[in-house]
Amino acid sequence: MEIVDIGGVGGFSMRALGARLNIDPTAVYRHFRTKNELLEALADRVVRGDEPLPHTGDPRADLRETFAQLRGSLLRHPTLAPIVLRRPPGGEASWERTNHAIGLLRQAGLPDRQASDAYTTLLFYTLGHALTEARHTAATIARKGPDATVTPITAIGSSASRYPHLAAVADHLAADMREQFHDGLTLILSALAI
Repeated sequence: MEIVDIGGVGGFSMRALGARLNIDPTAVYRHFRTKNELLEALADRVVRGDEPLPHTGDPRADLRETFAQLRGSLLRHPTLAPIVLRRPPGGEASWERTNHAIGLLRQAGLPDRQASDAYTTLLFYTLGHALTEARHTAATIARKGPDATVTPITAIGSSASRYPHLAAVADHLAADMREQFHDGLTLILSALAI
């Protein structure tokens, strides 16, 4: 994971992994049949995250934390975020996280169809937001190194007379991305009446 975190997917190879571990690169094939299989395992590890899934008994709080955890894990590994997005869910962590979130939506009283729709809405919102942040984070790391401080995206510079609505909200669009994520999550959960 460290190789991909620093050098991106393009910088990852079985040869690079072998060199990093000081082993023959072919030894990796005893555990993973292909490079793609190994990348899928890394993607599943990112989806799993570092924290246990929340079980507080409050579906709204647990949903908020579940999707915040996914966003956080994707941002800790920004170069892997696109891999998570391109691969269909298939690893154990993906199924576990999906089952947990849908269970919380059902526990909150949503019928099965609405629980499914709400889950995909929350997932796509989280993935889209995290991908936007991850792209910015990965670019910063590539330019400044792995210990660089990532600043908010502030590229909003439009003519107020030509784009008055954009100009009116420009300060909010350039706000802290974490704050934007949580504000959007609150809007979605409120609309779901959870």
